[in-house]
Amino acid sequence: MLKITKFGGSSLADASRFLRVRDIVLSDISRRVVVVSAAGRRHAGDHKITDLLYLCHAHLSYGVSCWDLWRRICDRYIDIRNGCSLQFPIEQELERIYAGLTAQTGCDEIASRGEYLSALLMAELLGYTFVDSADWLQFDYAGRVLFEESCASLQSLADGRKIVTPGFYGVLPNGAIHTFSRGGSDVTGSLAAAALHADLYENWTDVTGILAADPRIVTNPATIAQLSYEELQALSHVGTQVLHESAVEPVRQRQIPLQIRNTWQPELPGTRIGLPRADCAGEPSIVGFAGRRNLAMLRVASSGLTQLSGEVLQTLSRAGLNVFYSACGLEQLTVLIDASGSTERLHECTERLRARYANTQIKLRENLSILAALLRGTELLPKLVAAVQASGAPVHYLADARPCLLMIVNDSQYETALRAAYSVCQTIN
Repeated sequence: MLKITKFGGSSLADASRFLRVRDIVLSDISRRVVVVSAAGRRHAGDHKITDLLYLCHAHLSYGVSCWDLWRRICDRYIDIRNGCSLQFPIEQELERIYAGLTAQTGCDEIASRGEYLSALLMAELLGYTFVDSADWLQFDYAGRVLFEESCASLQSLADGRKIVTPGFYGVLPNGAIHTFSRGGSDVTGSLAAAALHADLYENWTDVTGILAADPRIVTNPATIAQLSYEELQALSHVGTQVLHESAVEPVRQRQIPLQIRNTWQPELPGTRIGLPRADCAGEPSIVGFAGRRNLAMLRVASSGLTQLSGEVLQTLSRAGLNVFYSACGLEQLTVLIDASGSTERLHECTERLRARYANTQIKLRENLSILAALLRGTELLPKLVAAVQASGAPVHYLADARPCLLMIVNDSQYETALRAAYSVCQTIN
């Protein structure tokens, strides 16, 4: 059996956490490929290494020395090396990197050095071989992963060995470093699992798995034991943020299960993501909730909407507005729009549409949120919607976006609506 294990920055913030990761990895002989992030925050007032590296790039680009920032990065990794009683000459590597930094050094290259340094130290700590992700993860010039080429390269480099590889970055065709967006180490782990046809991809983080509701709003929400790939993607699209949004597809293609585990509670199973099971008897029909805040709803009522709906959506897109969801019926188009930082453009675009379609009813409603319920059945929908309404949060619109039901509520009442929905689901499930 082969498990690919990825550890996030919160699991690698200091020497004690490196040692905890070592114990987790070495407790299972099938954990032969390890993907690591840069060191994260040690405490609330601390900085992530990647944030410090981005600041280094900003300083350099304006011709300002980044030595004080770099010294903080050096101290962090030297402390980890010393705290783990390692022999790796990290000072030499840090000096080499700093000597090469100039105003022309690419942002991605600088930002990637946290993962690189973490992997060097973790490889010695585990007694594994270091394999630089720049030697196997390949992008085209548009920043798209060259999947087959990357898989072939990693297969050749791993070749049955126990390896540690950095997350987050790879190379462009010209050899320049290129990174994913923030949280991209999740994607590196998923690609490694797909490349090596792993039996399981473990993603270790600081939560016990995918929670059934936001723990900042609902007290001690349950952990969802099992999700399909499609269910996780649906929750992620609405607002659940445990994995990078691109991390599911590579393992889904290879039908490799993904397990989200808690570094601080390794005895817990976490959440397992994979193919849907044929027999879900006895499982809750309403699985969990996700949300998206600060939305606006545009409703266009007219006969013959087929052509008009396309024109409306094109107008919104040209205005730079992010359409989250749209549904077109016989005489009404409903569009949910991300209103964050775009209120002025949203109003201008709405007035433009009203002027263009003078005989069409166009209504804009703002300060809304989506409360999404992940469903495995529809028999409890009336009770769920009734519970939200009874809490004093009117549901302005219902959308069937299976496997999720989308309830549109006032943003100011979102937390009330979520608590009511979660409470009733705990009772009826």
